[in-house]
Amino acid sequence: MAKRVGMVALSCVWLIGAAVAWAQEEPKKPAGITRSFDRFEQEAAISEGIWVEGAAGYVQEVVKDPVGNKTTASIDFGAVRASYGMDMFEAGITFPFWQHNEVEVRQGRNVASSGEEAVGDLSLFAKVLPVRTEWFDAGAALEVITPTGDEDKGTGIGRFGFLPVATVAAHLAPIDVRAHGGYRFVTDITPTAREAIVYGGGIFYTWNDQLALRSEINGAIVDVRGKENLDLIVWQPGVDVRLPMEGYDVLLRPTGTYGINDESPDWGFGGSITVWMRP
Repeated sequence: MAKRVGMVALSCVWLIGAAVAWAQEEPKKPAGITRSFDRFEQEAAISEGIWVEGAAGYVQEVVKDPVGNKTTASIDFGAVRASYGMDMFEAGITFPFWQHNEVEVRQGRNVASSGEEAVGDLSLFAKVLPVRTEWFDAGAALEVITPTGDEDKGTGIGRFGFLPVATVAAHLAPIDVRAHGGYRFVTDITPTAREAIVYGGGIFYTWNDQLALRSEINGAIVDVRGKENLDLIVWQPGVDVRLPMEGYDVLLRPTGTYGINDESPDWGFGGSITVWMRP
């Protein structure tokens, strides 16, 4: 694993160095107000200034067996995200301060349910976009996951995790096309702490300075030792509405989630309120 971490680190250094060499134009500030709801840390976008976001959401998956028994698994959560961005750099923190996992099993007329709740895993991230031109942005990011959640209750992985990613964006005004890909490492592989290929991307359409639309496909291929890999992929459409205030902006960000394959959650919804203090 140390060799793989070293290779990823060297790749990120090479990417940044090469990007600086080819960036001939003056860096451009991002047009539009829209950011990813779920992959904020990985996308090739920077919100200059201070971004403070409070979010909540719910996802559900229903599984039926051949005789008609039904198992419903759901997660609802609350989280806060704060970041600071400047020119080519952005860093921040995400803290899921509350997560509730619920499982309900229906067998005929019998219903049994169980639930657990606790805080989730706090994560830190840093992102650099050395290539920022009128048409194209590129760079790398690193997210560090800390084991603040409860592994026994299923709200945390119980180990440190590291997610380096490469990230790019194409500017086709008024549309941005963004994509990212990386690999999540953990300090120790367990049933709750697993390594995964993480990828995603989407189309971000800036309608005007107060309204933007987004449509994302985000996924992860989770390595499950001794079994077939778990392939999770979801479609996440959303809207960003900007309410200009004196000295800051408020953004309302409703978002939906729809599972594309059987292994993913069936559906979900979420939203956030953001205070954005731009320079």
